[in-house]
This record gives sequence, C-alpha cells and structure tokens, in this order.
Amino acid sequence: MASSSSSTDTSPLVTSRSAQSSEQVLCRICLDSTGHDLIAPCRCRGTQKFVHRSCLDSWRAAKEGSAFSRCTECRATFHLRANVPHDRWWRRLKFQLLVMRDHAAIVLAAQLVVAFLGLVVYLLYGRELKEMFGYSRHPYGFYSLAVVVALLSGLSYGFFVSIICGQRISNRHYHVLAKRELSQEYVVQTINDGEEAPPSLDPVHVNELKRLGLY
Repeated sequence: MASSSSSTDTSPLVTSRSAQSSEQVLCRICLDSTGHDLIAPCRCRGTQKFVHRSCLDSWRAAKEGSAFSRCTECRATFHLRANVPHDRWWRRLKFQLLVMRDHAAIVLAAQLVVAFLGLVVYLLYGRELKEMFGYSRHPYGFYSLAVVVALLSGLSYGFFVSIICGQRISNRHYHVLAKRELSQEYVVQTINDGEEAPPSLDPVHVNELKRLGLY
C-alpha cells in the first residue's frame, strides 16, 4: 500500500518535470518547438540552448562578422563540418553570372527610361527644337544628334545607377545569398556535453573563412 501510494504521489511530480523539460525545448529564434532539426550548437543553457538548424543558418547568413562561426550570446565556437560540394566552382560561376545578369538588367532599365523620356520630349517639343537648332530643313541631322545625345545620356545614367544600385544590392542581397550558401557548405553540429574544444577544420577552410571575415 505504501509503495503504491508513493508511486501514485510521485507520478504527478515526474509528469510535471517532464512537461517542464519538454516546454523548454524551444527554438530561441522562432520560439517554436516543432520540427526535427533542433540542435544545441553552443554552450548556452535554458531557453537559449536549442535552435532550429534552418533558423541558425538564416541567422548566420544575415549577421555580420564572426556570427557565422560563433554564438553571439556565449561566444562559443560552433562545431563546423565542411560539406563542400565537388561542383562548387560551377555554383560560384553561376552565381556570378546571375549577378552580372541583374546588373545588365539595371543598365537596360535605365536606358529604357532615358529613351522614354527622350521620346516624350520629342513628341512635345520636337518642332521647336528643330527650329532652335536649325534642323527644320534637314531633319535627319536632328535625328542623328538626338540619338547620340540619348545614347550618351543613357550610358552615363545607366552606369551611375548600376554603380549605386549594384553596390547596395551586392552589399545586402547577394552578400546574404553567398553566406547562406556557405552555411550549407559549413554545417553546424550539435555540441555534446563534455566536449570542450571544437574539432578543428582543415586549414584551407579556416583560411577561407578568415579571409571572408567569418571566423
């Protein structure tokens, strides 16, 4: 009877402790407990211990500096495992081609804007401009001059816009995309209790991350 009552008394306590421990297994970024990719990547404890791998990779890609390879809270170095694909050079080349495509699209859009504005000016003030520059009797000279001015203006404006917009896009968008791809190549592992020093990466990978300012 005593043993049965003791087991009956302690079972709610065990249940409450297990429920409390299960409630603490939350992702510290999205505060969600669902998913099977919850890991403990650093020395943080309590509600800061677990994080979804996908959330951590997004955080590593968005944050600057050593947040790619270190925890921003406890400053512990992540256990990184190199998972560099064999076709990495092709992926890098394809990424650079996509960047060049976007920059060319920006320049082309600027050219179209300049051409549209030039067409509007010609439709509104074409006759007055011909008389002003003395091309009323020789309209082909006026057309040639308008084309040259439009090309020079379009190239100058497109070059300026591509530099300003391209730099901002590269610093924000492409930089994050490149780091997100790097987060798939350098995978964060779970830290087991009792492990002190993270396993060392190959010096080639360490030098690459240091060169990029990510280690």
